[in-house]
Amino acid sequence: MPAPLSGITVIEAANYVAAPSAGALMADLGATVIKIEPPGGEVMRGVIPTGAPGNMPFNFLFELENRGKKSVTIALDSEGGPELLLRLLETADVFLTNLMMPRLQRFGLTPESCLARNPRLVFVAVTGYGLEGPDATRPGFDFSAFWTRSGIMSLVGHPGAPPVLSRIAQGDHTTGINAVAATLAALRLRDLTGEGQVVDISLQQTGVYTIATDFSRTLVDGAQPKTFDRTAPDNPLFNTYPTRDGQWLLLVHMTPDPYWPKLCAALGCDAMARDPAYLTMAARRARGAELSSFIEAAFLKQDLEYWRPLLDANGVIWAPLTELPDVVNDPALRLRDAFQPLTLPNGTYETVGAPWVIRGAGISARGPASAAGADTADILANAGVSEDEVAEYAARGVFG
Repeated sequence: MPAPLSGITVIEAANYVAAPSAGALMADLGATVIKIEPPGGEVMRGVIPTGAPGNMPFNFLFELENRGKKSVTIALDSEGGPELLLRLLETADVFLTNLMMPRLQRFGLTPESCLARNPRLVFVAVTGYGLEGPDATRPGFDFSAFWTRSGIMSLVGHPGAPPVLSRIAQGDHTTGINAVAATLAALRLRDLTGEGQVVDISLQQTGVYTIATDFSRTLVDGAQPKTFDRTAPDNPLFNTYPTRDGQWLLLVHMTPDPYWPKLCAALGCDAMARDPAYLTMAARRARGAELSSFIEAAFLKQDLEYWRPLLDANGVIWAPLTELPDVVNDPALRLRDAFQPLTLPNGTYETVGAPWVIRGAGISARGPASAAGADTADILANAGVSEDEVAEYAARGVFG
């Protein structure tokens, strides 16, 4: 099957997660992605997640973000290192980086410098707060830039409770998807105009867009939205409820009036469906605490497995709280190849696939990440760097 980005070459100079995740997705789409790493490899090669068993067969974090990429080691802080990278950029389509502006300036890798060497290059920067502005020099992990500084943290959790942390790399991967979308648009614009483009993606702005529904209201009324209070919800039909066996379910009815009789039927309280005290959204909002308490008591009478067929049969929109081992075996996700095999030297393991299905297109994890520097000689030879030049670069410490 044809791959959407076949023939596109991406040079990536980035570490950790957000930008490399975008590079991994582009590799899944068929691009040739060449990862520029410092001698010895980038920092994520040595990161072991907290709580992970000591006998993990491979570095699953690094493979997730770097599968299918080739590796070239260049010491950018050595004499000749930045120049060698610029030579590689001369024939590339995309330069993907998370270097902030001070380092781009130090290494002579600013958008202007790169476009001067390759006027058709798409320069893609993924940073915490953007290449320009008051926080352009501030490091930004997704916990700080995406989760906290975007305002998401202020809206998540129960009223009066301490702030809640996001899951690891949740904002990074969202930003990576955003970077891929913008890169594809920039490549299209490059092809239309013949001119290179600069893409500036920030974790913070990506986070803002994920809660754009809340921001659209705040931009009008200037107020902080309320956090959800499950004990006194405005809409008891959009709320979480426990079942007798300690499981949880979520009712999801954003326009609840047509579903109130359906829920009543499932709970066995048909008379309430006709009671004027509960008939409309406004009436139920006025009795949010009372009604949510009643619904919770009803669900607590039986286990989750009892409620599944009843809720489905009555057309209630709901979902169970599902833990990751169960999600891994979800038939809907399996049908979509959400989890894909990745063959490494010591065996074949599964990883999380790209979040798109394009019928007839070749989108898949294309193999493991190369060892640090494993492709340096081949990539440089293909770029026209002679053996004598390689020796000269080596003498300068460019390869460590």
